[in-house]
Amino acid sequence: MSAFSPLDAALEGIRMVRREPKAVLYWVAVWAVALSLIAIIQLLTGVRAQHGATDDWSVIRRFGPLAVVLIPTILGLRVMTTATVYRAVLRTGEHGWHLFKLGPDEARIAALTAAEWALLSLLGGVPAYLLLVLLNPIFEVAPAFNRVTAIVGFVGTVTIDFWITIRLSLAPVQTFAEHRFPFRDYWGVARGRFWRMLLAYAIVAAEVLVFLLASVGVGFIFGFLTEAVIHWQSGGLVRRVLLWLLVPVLAFLTGVVWVAPLILISACQAYVYRAIRAEKAAAPAASAVTAPA
Repeated sequence: MSAFSPLDAALEGIRMVRREPKAVLYWVAVWAVALSLIAIIQLLTGVRAQHGATDDWSVIRRFGPLAVVLIPTILGLRVMTTATVYRAVLRTGEHGWHLFKLGPDEARIAALTAAEWALLSLLGGVPAYLLLVLLNPIFEVAPAFNRVTAIVGFVGTVTIDFWITIRLSLAPVQTFAEHRFPFRDYWGVARGRFWRMLLAYAIVAAEVLVFLLASVGVGFIFGFLTEAVIHWQSGGLVRRVLLWLLVPVLAFLTGVVWVAPLILISACQAYVYRAIRAEKAAAPAASAVTAPA
């Protein structure tokens, strides 16, 4: 079997949506219900998100007690969506809304994701430190080139981290497909396929960017409408009804913004892993056919 096409891999998410439109709507609806409930709790309790830093830890400060509900909900829905897309791509015989669930597959993906985040937080700066040690003699001998050397070190760090991320990007789908944690195989599964995977991910990134740019227009319209209703002084009952009607609409749109990129990225990963597995399965057969009698 020939090597997989990066374009085909990048378009698998779109094909999956066309195959399973009702299931995708169900996934978005689950996100919308969860986000609506969180918004209702926020309205009833008077908890307001505060603007501030955008790092992960700031969510706790921005949402206060509501973060205890918000963070596990978002993480759980992300894991469920990722596993469901893997299931729909790798097991094409299984389809329907019931693929969106919590089970052992989702638990393994959640555990692996948590471990990856922890390692990234702890070891993400290691390449930068090593490069600093290696470049320190240059700093001392040629201090005039400190800025250039620092830029080279920064680019080198980003490149190394990016390379590692691409090489390990199939770990979640591999864990899902094999129903275990094949730690020894995570690094080798993408060997010799880095550039094709990079191109596929670049195309997916372009797809996500186009989608987000389109979403900005829709979000601006509904954001303007929401602000107008919130500041409507003489609306009375009509104003309150409109606000409650806007909650599920905005929750549905937010669900779409979350689900669509996850589908594009996860479907691409699943397609690449399926193609690699097919290549490896076909290799022994091809060798047997070409071997001399």
